[in-house]
Amino acid sequence: MILDDLLLADFKNYHNCSFSFSPKLNFIYGENGNGKTNILESISMLCYTKSFLMNSEADCIKHGENAFEITGSFRNRVETKSSVKFLYRREENSKQIICDNDKVTRSNEFLGRFPLVVLSPYDLKLTMGLQQDRRRNFDLLISQISRVYLNDLRKYSKIIKQKNSLLKENLVTRRYSNGELKELVRVWNAELLDLAVKLMIRRLDFIEEFKSYITACFYRIVGSKYVPVISYESEILDENDLAGYSIDTLKNKLQRVLEEKLDTEIKRGISLSGPHKDNYMFCMDKAGEIFEMRTSASQGEHKTFVVALKLSEFGYLNANLKHTNTGEPVLLLDDVFSELDKSRINRISELITDFNQVFVTTTDKDHFGILKDNFTDSRTFHIVNGQAE
Repeated sequence: MILDDLLLADFKNYHNCSFSFSPKLNFIYGENGNGKTNILESISMLCYTKSFLMNSEADCIKHGENAFEITGSFRNRVETKSSVKFLYRREENSKQIICDNDKVTRSNEFLGRFPLVVLSPYDLKLTMGLQQDRRRNFDLLISQISRVYLNDLRKYSKIIKQKNSLLKENLVTRRYSNGELKELVRVWNAELLDLAVKLMIRRLDFIEEFKSYITACFYRIVGSKYVPVISYESEILDENDLAGYSIDTLKNKLQRVLEEKLDTEIKRGISLSGPHKDNYMFCMDKAGEIFEMRTSASQGEHKTFVVALKLSEFGYLNANLKHTNTGEPVLLLDDVFSELDKSRINRISELITDFNQVFVTTTDKDHFGILKDNFTDSRTFHIVNGQAE
């Protein structure tokens, strides 16, 4: 997939600005606060239907305006062109996504049509932050290649939301007796059981497949000094399950845990078990000694791990989409090269040279000299106060 053109109208600090991009390297430089990241954010909204920074649409309107519009022109592997438009109006608090003149009414049918991988400083929260950040990241990745997974995830999330609403409401109203509430919660538990196990199995399969991508990518960036280790943790999984899990076994285990925690859930007013509480663990193996990233890694190790993780996501998406007309993902690198030495930047540049279309933002114009020799085509954009020079 290639993004050929982009138009921003009253988006962030852009009043009316258009871009024509290179199909390979797009180098975007300028001082902080001038709008480099805003370009990448707009691209993510066209592909994800939401900002990779998790900003609300209302926060993306240019100061003093009441609406914004983003328009992008894409072409896929077989040169079929598509136009995507994202519109938001503050007064109606309404957003519209229009693809090839058709309004997108169900984002789960749209996600993955324009595959995307984003790497930004905010992604350090993947190794440093909370487990919901890691779940959200991989849920988005898997959902771009599996509509089944995305649909199951949304159905499951809806059930958990309804179950939590029941539990929280009863804490305040005491509408139901303890026995009545238990029976109502058991109804929701029965509803979520199949979906929960399907999500867990898909995540386990994903981790098993993804390991080879991140190991290979890590080696190309730092050599054999470190080996990345990613695992999936759930209170119902043990070593036997990971070696050869059974659907029925997992369902029985989860059902038992849900029943055991029923009293605690009622007391606390929240659902405590299921894949929405599971965790991805990021570790590194250094000469046979395994340490957890979140608690024991240096700042440099965190950044290296996240860079390798995101570049591996590109490889994973690309491999799973290669038999489709969609084509390779677009890669957005936001301020990735700051605090990296020239050698490390060279290695990353060599790694991404065979990638599809790449967007790089930086405050250092000299990075272009390191990157451009690895790409057959490139274009530079100097951003000054919401304008490209």
